Amino acid sequence: MASKDDYIFAASGKSGFQIIKLNRPSESLEERCSELSNYSGSANLNVNSGEELAYSGSKRFNNVNVNGSLLLCGSWTVKEGVAINANGLFEMNGTLVVGRNNRQRNITINSGATLIVEGDLVIYGNLVLNDGASIAFLGDDSVIAVTGEVIKNGDVTVTGNFNDYYNKF
Repeated sequence: MASKDDYIFAASGKSGFQIIKLNRPSESLEERCSELSNYSGSANLNVNSGEELAYSGSKRFNNVNVNGSLLLCGSWTVKEGVAINANGLFEMNGTLVVGRNNRQRNITINSGATLIVEGDLVIYGNLVLNDGASIAFLGDDSVIAVTGEVIKNGDVTVTGNFNDYYNKF
């Protein structure tokens, strides 16, 4: 038995030589984004534990608080801040801007929580990664621009390829 790329080659005495192609799901969020409805809710987006929410479009939020699972596709701004709490998952495809130049705000990723970025993430403030937090970048074109600091409180995981615009990592 041998493997190369997405193929497995296997030979046995009774079945002969077999080639198996693996169908791996795309890592990109774009396919999932194509079928989402537009967000039309409150400017305060709260995702409760156990909830799985997914939206496309654009919105100016006051704040985003994630305890469950959230996928946002499109162009989004957050006035106050973003908290991804224990075991929360926040996936974004497109553009997310947090705070503004004269009003710095943070994204806080807590223990066991994950932020997945496919696109452009601008934080006018700090990115706070608490012990056990993860941030992952999909594809090769993601950009993160943090005007404050990237604060790593303990053992954190950063994966993927990305352009660190202000060299904060």
